[in-house]
Amino acid sequence: MQNENRPQTGKEALQWAVFFLTGCGFAETQAQAESRLLLAKTWECDSLQVVTGLDRTLGPSDWQQFSQFVQKRAKWEPLQYLTGKQEFMSLPFRISPGVFIPRWDTEALVEEAIRILQNEDSPRILDLCTGSGAIALSLAYYLPKSRVWAVDLSPEALDISRENARLLNVEAQTTFLLGDLFTPVPQEKFQLIVSNPPYISAVEMAGLPLDVQKEPRLALYGGADGLDYYRRISGSAGRYLWPGGCLLLEIGWQQSREVSELLMTGGFTEVRTLQDLEKKDRMVIGKVAHGKTRN
Repeated sequence: MQNENRPQTGKEALQWAVFFLTGCGFAETQAQAESRLLLAKTWECDSLQVVTGLDRTLGPSDWQQFSQFVQKRAKWEPLQYLTGKQEFMSLPFRISPGVFIPRWDTEALVEEAIRILQNEDSPRILDLCTGSGAIALSLAYYLPKSRVWAVDLSPEALDISRENARLLNVEAQTTFLLGDLFTPVPQEKFQLIVSNPPYISAVEMAGLPLDVQKEPRLALYGGADGLDYYRRISGSAGRYLWPGGCLLLEIGWQQSREVSELLMTGGFTEVRTLQDLEKKDRMVIGKVAHGKTRN
């Protein structure tokens, strides 16, 4: 759009953005909601201020930034990479390109972890494949007496995790470790090991939505059958858990049987599947029997 014909107010900018995005295949309700978020990012305000300030003048620099955001979103750049944030467990998380975007359905895993540990005085928690730190830092925030170790193979992800720890004021509770699963973990014992590992199979990778395909492959691809990380975690986790400690894993909705079998093969007892709010299989949990931890 030529600069002289550009929108002059927030209202006109939103009308243009919705028209542009729907023309690129977005549903109108999605285009409306996301356009408001992108204008809020441009104006550095919240969505409510956008709605109540639609008559605000849109200057040339704001128009340039906003139009760039909308055009990038039209090419399926993830919305959270454009806004730089994602809410999780009612907490604000910083997100950047190259880091996995936390999903609301993972909140069920955090809620189950809190339920498991709510009566522990000072629980020790290990989060593998921490990404932005959504799981680890939410647990640190809602269990203020906990100590949490957060592990990831990506330096970029750990940088964002550290930034989020500062944002949530849980730095003192959290230790960040760079490396592959248990490799950097000290010889500690934990009450809970939790993970949302990469679990997308080779076949599923090819069919992912276009914006999901722009998230890091390292955080998505779980091997040919999607089970590589579950094999490795279930085979080693018992050495790092106290008797009675739990391993809690997020899974793909169709992976319950296979992951449950891997946990039982790894020596875990009381293995069961838990569902999310949509009644889909979302987690598998297993317990280390008392007196049966491995050295």
